[in-house]
Amino acid sequence: MTDHPKFQFQWPFFGNQHIIDFLQTNIGNQSLAHFYIFAGGGDLGKSTLANYFARSILCQSFIDNRGDLPCGECISCQQKNHNDIISIKREEDKQNISIEQVRGFIKQMNLGSFGGKYKIGIIKEAEKLSIEAANALLKILEEPKPGVILILLTSFVDELPDTIISRGQTLYFKPASTDFIYDYLVNNYKAPRDFSRKLARLSAGSPAMAVKYFEDKEFLNDYKEDISALIKLITSDMGEKFVVIEELLKSSKGSELKNQVAYLLDTWQKLIRDLLLLNFNLDYLVTNELILSELQQVKLPIDSLVNYNHKIEQGKKYLKANVNPKIILENLAVNNSY
Repeated sequence: MTDHPKFQFQWPFFGNQHIIDFLQTNIGNQSLAHFYIFAGGGDLGKSTLANYFARSILCQSFIDNRGDLPCGECISCQQKNHNDIISIKREEDKQNISIEQVRGFIKQMNLGSFGGKYKIGIIKEAEKLSIEAANALLKILEEPKPGVILILLTSFVDELPDTIISRGQTLYFKPASTDFIYDYLVNNYKAPRDFSRKLARLSAGSPAMAVKYFEDKEFLNDYKEDISALIKLITSDMGEKFVVIEELLKSSKGSELKNQVAYLLDTWQKLIRDLLLLNFNLDYLVTNELILSELQQVKLPIDSLVNYNHKIEQGKKYLKANVNPKIILENLAVNNSY
């Protein structure tokens, strides 16, 4: 946590200290930009940091130029859904963030602040902006109003138009090291050392995800069940593969189905990587060490595993192109039978 003489920041620490320091210095020096882009993979804290950054700017302590940020006690901090934080994301079952959404967003941003000097707009999954929506957004980027701060959150910054990227300060979120996450769990959550080591690998660079695995046993068990189901998917006969897929997707519909398949493809790819590592006796690098004994029972030739990885990459591209998510999963299972 970085402190300035007049502010004591009450922000969670989840890695990416360079970004935290940069934003806190912006606040301490009152040198706030009107447009930021938070870029990086999922579960690295982009949304959480955007929220703490926004609430700190709107806090009474910032107005008073001293104290805790956010203080948690002033009228602004007590608002659960703050009137001066406007957030939008892609609507369920929609491919993109529409121009209608952005027009409504701009209208709200132009109303001015209700309680203070600033108004903060946050756009999640910004890479999903339609071309028309991105062009509409350019208007408030080219002619920013005083006190308006815009934050775009994206996992795929390269998919944003250059005209958008060139107008913002892009902050790149990176995965934390396994050692950092291990220390974080042991020191901050008093987690057992062996368990912390396994969760640090499993979390793929996300301290927040490691904490969730540690604190939410049901969440961790669900993950392990998904891995076990994927193992079953690649080792069972043809008829059983479709039963496994139905079970994996039984509670997902619409955009939830696409998100679930995206998650399964990522999880599946980690599984294939682990199985490849085991083929080369590199057990100490396995991500899913929590179920190492189960992984060691899977016997597939290296060329089959490499082919799986190639097909999963193809599946991700098809998913991005809006091919039916369930068909993608079924084709992967069928076309990689050995």
